[in-house]
Amino acid sequence: MITNTSGALLTVRKKGSIYYMMAGGKIEKEETPLEALIRELHEELGLVIAPSTVTYLGIHQTQAVNEANTWVHATIFHLILPETPIVPHAELEEVKWLTYENYQQVPLAHLLEEFTLPLWLKNKKSQ
Repeated sequence: MITNTSGALLTVRKKGSIYYMMAGGKIEKEETPLEALIRELHEELGLVIAPSTVTYLGIHQTQAVNEANTWVHATIFHLILPETPIVPHAELEEVKWLTYENYQQVPLAHLLEEFTLPLWLKNKKSQ
């Protein structure tokens, strides 16, 4: 879950998909979930982040939206970024910042919708 200092939620869309999801990806052999996150954010978005800037949120399993008969087993972290432009790389086609006003108009992947969105909306209520 990547948010900016205004509270917007970063989502990405892979090439050929209609669904927006969290940035990240598969863990490679001998990687920890945090190491995979740092690598994936660099590959997908060109971000260089320090492990100390990331907060663990939890784990969640759900069905993948882009791969039939596939389950996503995710470890989810939170990262807050300054408000700077983010450019998609690798297999990503688009980056979209969701706001509390526009998130309902965007088709979301299951993981984002089931785990991250409720946390993000809860943060808005506590502001």
